[in-house]
Amino acid sequence: VTVARQLEILNELVGFPLGQFFLQNRGLNGYWTDYLMQHQYTGRLTGIDPEGRTLTELEKFILNKNPGTLATQERHINFGKVLQNYVQEDIVFASLPCGIMRDLLKLDFTGVENFRLVGIDIDSESLELAKKLAEEYGLSEKVKFYQEDAWNIPFQEEFTLLRSCGLIGYEPDDKKVTQLYRKFFQALKPGGILVSSFKTPCPDLDPNSERNINQLNRDDMLLSKIIFSDILNTKLRGFRSSSTTKLQLQTVGFNDIEFIWDNAKMYPTVVARKPQ
Repeated sequence: VTVARQLEILNELVGFPLGQFFLQNRGLNGYWTDYLMQHQYTGRLTGIDPEGRTLTELEKFILNKNPGTLATQERHINFGKVLQNYVQEDIVFASLPCGIMRDLLKLDFTGVENFRLVGIDIDSESLELAKKLAEEYGLSEKVKFYQEDAWNIPFQEEFTLLRSCGLIGYEPDDKKVTQLYRKFFQALKPGGILVSSFKTPCPDLDPNSERNINQLNRDDMLLSKIIFSDILNTKLRGFRSSSTTKLQLQTVGFNDIEFIWDNAKMYPTVVARKPQ
């Protein structure tokens, strides 16, 4: 792609808040992750953002057509279904990193009297937004928040379910990922459930890639590469296959491991159980 075209896209990114955030941070925080997830229920239908501003064409591409966004939004739906299935009396659900924690707060707790929600994140801004959102959902009495680094969480057999998304895809070191799974295992009660995710490698990186390339539009893939690799230089290095992930989970003690795939098989959901 020409330098002129790259500059054109760069100028377009400056023209909307999400693009500006990408340029400054090369990734998303809790607020913008939530924005991306909520968009599929609101802005995709209306073409306007929460402030009433009409979305630009590049903004629409990132939110509606970018393969990574679509896989992330699909995974969000898959996570929600799994989480809802485990809602019952006396649950303790944790989210790490929790971001603004809408995925736990928006669950249907109808008929459930006793439950607790725990949000863990290293980012204080996300935790503040999560506290506000808990108030909006009328769940302040049910939530607790902790500012912790994921690899150093102190919890032992405290949670019936732990949801974690957004760490493993940024960690290239398999040993560190296995350490993280061990921390998750220790934090869960016996019989507890881990709901997590990983990123599969693209065929360029791995000839045995599980990705379903037939589900992806070539033009969309190219524009996505120009935006996120060439211009933003985003660092997604933690790619893993389902077989590697299964082995890592089994190594620390998990069993009953199940994969739920998005259409393009980019960002699978994995559900695993700690034995009783």
